[in-house]
Amino acid sequence: MSEESVHLLNQGAGYGVLVGVGAAFAIGMILTTKLLQRYLHEDANSTETFSVANRSVGTFLSASAVYSSWTWATECLWVGLMTYNYGIQASYYYGAGLAIQISVMSLIGIHAKKKIPTAHTSLEAVNLRYGKVAHILYLILSLICNIASSSAMIVGAAGAISVIAGNLHIVAATMLIPFGVLLYTVVGGLKATFLTDFIHTTILLIIFCYLTTSVLSSDQVGGLNGLWDRLVEASEHKYIEGNYEGSILTGKSKGAVIFGLILTAGNFGLTVMDSSFWQKTFSASPRATVPAYLLTAVFICSNVWPVGAIIGGALHFLENDPSFPTYPRKMTEDEVASGFVIPYVLKGVLGNGAVGALLLIVYLAITSTLSAQMVSVSSIVSFDIYKRYINPSARNKSMITVSHVTCIIFSFGIAGFSVMLHYVGVNMTWYGYFYPIVICPGVVPLIFTVTWDRQTFSAAVISPLVGFGAGLAVWLSTAYHYYGEITIESTGGQLPALFGALTALLLPGVTSIIISFIKPEKFDWEQLKQVDLTIKSDNIYDSNSSVEIRESDSPVDEKPEFAEKQDLAGVNVGSDRSSDTLEEQPVEPKLKDQLTPEELDFWIKVATGAVVFILLITWVIWPMSLYRNWIFTAAYFKGYVTVGLIWLFTTMIVIGLVPFYTGRHSVAKVFRGLRNDYFKKSV
Repeated sequence: MSEESVHLLNQGAGYGVLVGVGAAFAIGMILTTKLLQRYLHEDANSTETFSVANRSVGTFLSASAVYSSWTWATECLWVGLMTYNYGIQASYYYGAGLAIQISVMSLIGIHAKKKIPTAHTSLEAVNLRYGKVAHILYLILSLICNIASSSAMIVGAAGAISVIAGNLHIVAATMLIPFGVLLYTVVGGLKATFLTDFIHTTILLIIFCYLTTSVLSSDQVGGLNGLWDRLVEASEHKYIEGNYEGSILTGKSKGAVIFGLILTAGNFGLTVMDSSFWQKTFSASPRATVPAYLLTAVFICSNVWPVGAIIGGALHFLENDPSFPTYPRKMTEDEVASGFVIPYVLKGVLGNGAVGALLLIVYLAITSTLSAQMVSVSSIVSFDIYKRYINPSARNKSMITVSHVTCIIFSFGIAGFSVMLHYVGVNMTWYGYFYPIVICPGVVPLIFTVTWDRQTFSAAVISPLVGFGAGLAVWLSTAYHYYGEITIESTGGQLPALFGALTALLLPGVTSIIISFIKPEKFDWEQLKQVDLTIKSDNIYDSNSSVEIRESDSPVDEKPEFAEKQDLAGVNVGSDRSSDTLEEQPVEPKLKDQLTPEELDFWIKVATGAVVFILLITWVIWPMSLYRNWIFTAAYFKGYVTVGLIWLFTTMIVIGLVPFYTGRHSVAKVFRGLRNDYFKKSV
């Protein structure tokens, strides 16, 4: 194999997945959407269905959708290179960096269910509580998050696909990725995204189970005993800076901890600032919100922990094996940084079939998350820009049109932006270290918006701006301090990225608390509960919706004073006269399957306890007990890998297969409808 390039599969495989699989999923989901519309009366042309799936999605389907959205294409690639760079413990820290944010979203979601039950986006809560200035600020921050997360996924996935598929041109890969997603997302909206996520997740987990067990049991690895023996031997010839005795097999790894902290900080931004995760909480039925997110928080580590430990770990000794694609040379720094670790291992150990399976995984992962981003951006544009500022009296038809157009514009726009990032030399690792700095400043103030009644308008507006400026300043200054220059290479260092990310995430929280206590206020949550944000049907009553559509005679009446904040239906909120206004013009949103205040408080307590428990387990009790002068014993390492595999197979059953069972009645109803229609036509 030449040093210049490595060819794993031919270009036909790339085009087959990007075009063939994409078209197959698009056709399948379009057909499914039509069947749901015909036999289950779910109208994809309803804004409530398109944006929040009628707020009726069950526990396991919600969990599958969240799991799929949180299974990034870059995760499948990045965990391998981090394990290669920092040792086995990096695979654990990758999992820890995914779990806590999902549990936090369960807490945010149930708070939102209680305080603003008819919302579609997080920004609606900001607007109702703080008014226009704060609304525009957080709108910008949310769109920055959508752009950064989408482009990061596409950059990593397109780079991997281009290498796997016989050096398929990266521009072609970048432009084709959104194509199939666009078709079914525009037609089916969030419900199609949920269903596609479920199918994607099931296939992805089955392939992960196959790849990890096949690599582990291969001749080159030799099972648990062989993996342990070969890693011990590799540790004698490889020294990892910052690890105890430079060992691959130690829990005391400075690089792994720093990576985990950067990842955790960035992932807080990717969840809390990404309206798609809020939409999934709004879409879940009230009883499903907390269980669905906590299920995902428990199982999410299974898509990186065993993959990193087995496949990423195997690279440490397989790189010197004649079967390895780059043999006899080592992998270049660019190959490692671009995430080609796992593709190369699979090629050397399992051959083209496994590489093709990885190609499918990467494509399924990128399309799952990208479809959620499309719905998120389209909802922000339709609800928080079009209806809020352009056409306050907009009804269902015009809202759907705006959503569809936004999906199209965003998909091609983000593809073009990703192409630009490639040509300026941005790789997956640098971008993964950079984007936490720009997406994290609004995290804590946005959490406070639905959880803390003491945060003031000034705190909500000033704190993210302080965090944004300070995060960038710390990032650049520390890069110059440690490396003596400000370049792509120096700013991609671990310590500058860590200090910048933690500053951007934590400083706004401290700033918000201080400012809020300078001039204390207390917000009345009842003002949010009584506001109906559901979109009016073009008819008086939409029989296919689970939400009763209520008419409003007056559009939004813009007022220049901040004190006169108004909701989308023209109800004054937050002014000195707000309580009187709400008493005179009560708006009682009527949603199905609502929980009582006592039941909501119970789930809030469960979610709060879960957040504390998961944080202590994933970031204190387990990892810190290993951060000492100790190298894994054979028994511990084998148990570590075995538990990871058990976690993965359990995830496949609970997240990937159980939704088949819970949705059996709906599936049966669709098949009965098809049978009856076919029988009638035959007669």
